Amino acid sequence: MPVPVAKRGCHRDFLVYTGLFIVLSVCGICCLSGCKDKSDITPSRATKMRQQRPINSEKVADLQKKLKHLMQPVTYHYASVGKPDPFQPFLRTAPETSKPMTPKKRGAAKPEYCSTPLECMDIAQLTLVAIITIDRNNRIAMAQDAAGIGYFLYPNQRIGYHNGRVKKILSDRVIIREKVKDIHGNLITRKRVMLLHPEEK
Repeated sequence: MPVPVAKRGCHRDFLVYTGLFIVLSVCGICCLSGCKDKSDITPSRATKMRQQRPINSEKVADLQKKLKHLMQPVTYHYASVGKPDPFQPFLRTAPETSKPMTPKKRGAAKPEYCSTPLECMDIAQLTLVAIITIDRNNRIAMAQDAAGIGYFLYPNQRIGYHNGRVKKILSDRVIIREKVKDIHGNLITRKRVMLLHPEEK
């Protein structure tokens, strides 16, 4: 069956326009893809060029040297010269505090050896604090030094560095006899009294 002429012309025009539309679409896609590729490549190349810039080797070497110095182990040595000993007590014991006496002014020197602490101190360093009466003729006295250390005193006990001895212990006092040198160098016996209440004398 033959096709009319008018329909043939319309069919031909449709094919022409369709082909032209396809060609223009392909060209537009190519142009857009080309522009997109150029815009993507340019920043990446600039970034690579920035990353490939040479680094100052002197600064890197300086930083590495400082880091190596900080990472080295630190050795500390304690020198005790001129420093107080933290293991020594601040307050010394009673025999050591009694050393700075001046026996030369009294005309006698301390003995080199003391069997008891009472023999290494002067009687004036002691204070009578109590007298205990066991019976009528048997008493015990208690004395303390400047550091608060207490001592028991018995009859005939050695006391002081002048070869003193406890002669009597009464209800309110202790009588001590000691040997000292007079101004002529003669050895004499001297009486010392320790009162329980010296303010009532």
